[in-house]
Amino acid sequence: TLNTLSATWNIWDNLNIKETLGYDFNQTNNRVWWDPRSNDGRSSKGVFQRYMMNRSKLNTQTQLTYNKTFAEHHNIDVLLGFETEDYKYDYTYTNGNTYPSYLPEITNAGVSRGASNINSYRMTSYLGRLNYDYAGKYYVSGSFRRDGSSRLSRDSRWGNFWSVSGSWRLSQEAFMESLSNVITDAKIRASYGVNGTQPKDYYGYMGVYEFGYNYNGNGGSSEARFYNPSLKWEKNYNLNIGLSLTFIDRIFVNLEYYNRDTKDLLYNRPISSTTGFLNYLANIGQLNNKGVEFELRTINFAGPDFNWTSVLNLTHNRNKIVALDGDIKQSVEGSWFIHKIGLPYNSFYVKEFAGVDPSTGKGLYYLNTQDEKGNYNREMTDDASKAQAIPYKSADPKISGGFTNILSYKWFDLGLTFTYSLGGYSFDKTGTLIETDGSKEKSYNLPVYALDRWQKPGDRTDVPRFVLEQGAGPQNSSRYIHSTDHIRLKNLTIGFTLPGQWTQKALIENARIYFSGSNLLTWAKWKQYDPEVPVNGEVFCEAPPMRTFNFGVEITF
Repeated sequence: TLNTLSATWNIWDNLNIKETLGYDFNQTNNRVWWDPRSNDGRSSKGVFQRYMMNRSKLNTQTQLTYNKTFAEHHNIDVLLGFETEDYKYDYTYTNGNTYPSYLPEITNAGVSRGASNINSYRMTSYLGRLNYDYAGKYYVSGSFRRDGSSRLSRDSRWGNFWSVSGSWRLSQEAFMESLSNVITDAKIRASYGVNGTQPKDYYGYMGVYEFGYNYNGNGGSSEARFYNPSLKWEKNYNLNIGLSLTFIDRIFVNLEYYNRDTKDLLYNRPISSTTGFLNYLANIGQLNNKGVEFELRTINFAGPDFNWTSVLNLTHNRNKIVALDGDIKQSVEGSWFIHKIGLPYNSFYVKEFAGVDPSTGKGLYYLNTQDEKGNYNREMTDDASKAQAIPYKSADPKISGGFTNILSYKWFDLGLTFTYSLGGYSFDKTGTLIETDGSKEKSYNLPVYALDRWQKPGDRTDVPRFVLEQGAGPQNSSRYIHSTDHIRLKNLTIGFTLPGQWTQKALIENARIYFSGSNLLTWAKWKQYDPEVPVNGEVFCEAPPMRTFNFGVEITF
């Protein structure tokens, strides 16, 4: 692997040219042998697999830069550049089984097969940037780049992306001098620009064929992708406005508002299966994300023996769908998701659970049928087929963030970070599959809340009865939607640094003993599974993050 070679030459005055060459090559060579005498290899009389993966990436950069200060206070920084990226993936796989002996390798196998594949892409970029500041008080910046990707057709592979930004250091102004003892630094900044996302599929726009099929004993092929030459870059239009304040050199406040419109989303558009495909990659829809980010950092104590610093982070984001495909207002995805204009992208679509009938143990559901005015019918029924699914809550939290404290006292140090998330929800897909109609629960590991199920008339619970009855099994209802509100002790570190008078005698410059742990404590509103769920909120046999403990010694000579 050749990581980076770089060289810079001065052309004239403050004009420089820089050349950078980077090359990464990674090879994975794997061999797997299931001896015919082992449990794994006995049924196939031995299995030997071997595969090799080669990944290579070549990057080149040419940059022309110019820096100049005019009339003492005017500073300018200009950059022009050209970049290329060339990636290649080469894969070979071989498999053999039915071994007459106990010696591996493919040539010894009675039956063998193999496969190989090569993928590659290229991207070329032209870019420019201009920075200007006056006396360290006013800053203006602009950038432009033009990217061309082989993942898009010749007619649409080029995208133009740009940004403009500016900032004003208020604390440098004369009208702030009277507050300089309190507000030691103040800065306002704003930016707007557009950037692009290219498809993950290297050949997503091509109407290509796949070979390797058996067609009546002969080699065959079939269409692999739906042809879409109009596929183009997904674009993000970003507005950011921020304020940074420093009080008495101890309290640091950072507040930022953002608005992001994502247009021409890269999405697998469903189509009629009569075409031979279920979907194809296209640019459809528009999303909007807006919110605020807040950070408060305080130096609570700063002394020769005791120091304490705290950092509080808070993020609030609101996501909504602005447009779908054409005139479509909503699209139901699977059994419990809906994409609807005006709602968050990760919105659940379920029947609304109304509790359990204490006399029969059957689940109750709100009908939620709508009249001509759009009003919902709030009558209840124990026949789930009569209830109408509705948009019901979202996976997105209202606020999330963390709280960190770093303390030190003489030779001891302590660091701990709490993370939190409030206002989000999840859908327990595992629960809908584990709870059956009563015929299989003896074979399943049921959740703890099954102990609270209805068992006799008069029982008051929110878990319906288990009974072998047509249609009595679990429904995709709001009963399986749970809060992901939680606070977690994400990281904890405790250390002790040996005094210098102890270590110097052993010719040791520094020695520290420490303990660290992660995911040590969690306070969650719903305790049946881990609250850190996938982004879309769907929980299906998710493994919780590991709780880890580390003990170590750091020694510097």
